[in-house]
Amino acid sequence: MSQPAPPPPRMPPPQKVSVFGLPWPLEPALLRVRLRYVSARFLQVPEPRAALRNTAEMLRWAEQMQDDGAPRSAAELMRLAVEEDPSQRPLWQYLLARAFEDGDSSAFASLRDIFASQFPNDPALPELASMVHRLSCDDAVAPDAWRTTSFFHRVDYAQRRLHEALLEAGK
Repeated sequence: MSQPAPPPPRMPPPQKVSVFGLPWPLEPALLRVRLRYVSARFLQVPEPRAALRNTAEMLRWAEQMQDDGAPRSAAELMRLAVEEDPSQRPLWQYLLARAFEDGDSSAFASLRDIFASQFPNDPALPELASMVHRLSCDDAVAPDAWRTTSFFHRVDYAQRRLHEALLEAGK
């Protein structure tokens, strides 16, 4: 008597990814390492799993870090929190504002695309698209480029670039 054929091998479930393209959720061992890292790196975060999901607390800590002269740490904490819970819209806004203020057009465009996929009907999307355009215009500064954003909005980076262009044009 012949034996029945063995069942086909099970396919592993497809790997999910976080909003930033990293494997998510993490395996338990990697999750423990991540939580230890967050606790050691950000001493004000007592219980990372709960704290990273508390939007108001995250924003308060980010503002404190910003005031203390650590904007990169604040942005890192916001990215960790967004990775933990991507539905925290104010944290996305913080990251977008940080990239815009830094004048980093590629980071801003990337964040905007991910934000648009997370919040497809968000009323801020048209304004974000115009901000991408403004940043790309700022990257291609020419001495005769007059940008109203530099005069009417208090964008320090754009004002510095415009001032440098005006000085260069006056030579």
